[in-house]
Amino acid sequence: MASMVALVAQTVGIDHLVTMDLHADQIEGFFQNAVDILSAVPVICDAIRDRLPSGTVVVSPDEGRVKMAAQYAQRLKTSVIVIHKHRETGSDVHALRVVGDVQERPCLIVDDMISTGGTIASSVDALIRAGARSELFVAATHGLLLPGSREKLDHPAIRNVFVTDTVPVEGETPPGLSVITVAPLLAEAVRNIHL
Repeated sequence: MASMVALVAQTVGIDHLVTMDLHADQIEGFFQNAVDILSAVPVICDAIRDRLPSGTVVVSPDEGRVKMAAQYAQRLKTSVIVIHKHRETGSDVHALRVVGDVQERPCLIVDDMISTGGTIASSVDALIRAGARSELFVAATHGLLLPGSREKLDHPAIRNVFVTDTVPVEGETPPGLSVITVAPLLAEAVRNIHL
């Protein structure tokens, strides 16, 4: 799919692309023209820092998000926990084990996107089983929120879900879902490219 998007973009004459938190770094290789990859991590951290309880640890829901989780942890001055998982299908995920101490600690689960909510739901269950405090937060750059995902995120331990406005949130924003704008970051990137 990414290679097709790259081909279409090049065919119609797009010569410079600005992206935000790609799902896989390898996607950049499909584009022959200039690609700037921005990260929403600094923006999200600035927006949520004062909303997280003391002692919160950052949780990577799988091995693929450890680098992103480390960026969150560095900015929030905390540690990283990793969940090893097994994916049965695109939407069926089973968390296997939590690596790190979450005993009686609030957790911030971070990801690049929330589509079906399966990864987050599985992570929540694993963290609760591992003894985490029932005070969990979720942050993701892209809130795709496909049908059924909101039900999976409706867990009593999840206090707040933070997403950016890279994808419009359809309908009324439900309680517990906060949308953080990345418009100033994108505007600055466009300005820098233009100048």
